[in-house]
Amino acid sequence: MRLASRVAGGLSPEEALDGAISLVDPVDSSSMYPEAIALKRQCVIHGKPFIATVAGAVEWIAVEMAHVDLAADTPLPSPEGQTVALIAHDAFKSRMVEFASNHFDLLSRYAHRVGTGTTGARLNEMAASRGWPADKPWVERDLSGPMGGDAQIAERVLERRCHKVIFFEDPHVARQHEADIQLLERAVCTATFDTSCFNSPAMAERWAIAMKKGASDKLQSLAKAVG
Repeated sequence: MRLASRVAGGLSPEEALDGAISLVDPVDSSSMYPEAIALKRQCVIHGKPFIATVAGAVEWIAVEMAHVDLAADTPLPSPEGQTVALIAHDAFKSRMVEFASNHFDLLSRYAHRVGTGTTGARLNEMAASRGWPADKPWVERDLSGPMGGDAQIAERVLERRCHKVIFFEDPHVARQHEADIQLLERAVCTATFDTSCFNSPAMAERWAIAMKKGASDKLQSLAKAVG
């Protein structure tokens, strides 16, 4: 209970936490306790990392080390050959389009991109404006979230055919398809060694910057080696 408060800032500045790694067991009922849900929610509200899978924890350590110019024992996963899901609630759809546009080259390195309903349509419009071929959708669109899109992505995750979920959640509204959202979250936690999930624009942005920094460092090292 105190962790949720301290993610929100705590009762004094020295108590504040910068995020939480909480490895969730999808079959443990305690993952649905109010304090567990509140911990994640406060992380999302305050733009702090909430890490619920082993793959996510390993990756986030690499993200943080990249930001301080240190090499992690396990480098950031390469997008090549992987699938990323791009999902956003209504209040964050424009933020998702902006994020995808700002990091278009990075996200285009993924072998496959999937998204739900309206978000997928808007991302495809953005990609077309960037010169992406009109006959090849940049994002494969599933159904909208309330109509089963979250469940479709959850199935991909369970089959280890989706390796990263970037989900801009709105913690301030009641969701009519809350059960589907929880289904997706539990699927991600079931694939704990294979899938990571970023639940806020702040997390996604910090990851993308680390990925670009890593690619830049590799190019510089290659240039030095060739030179």
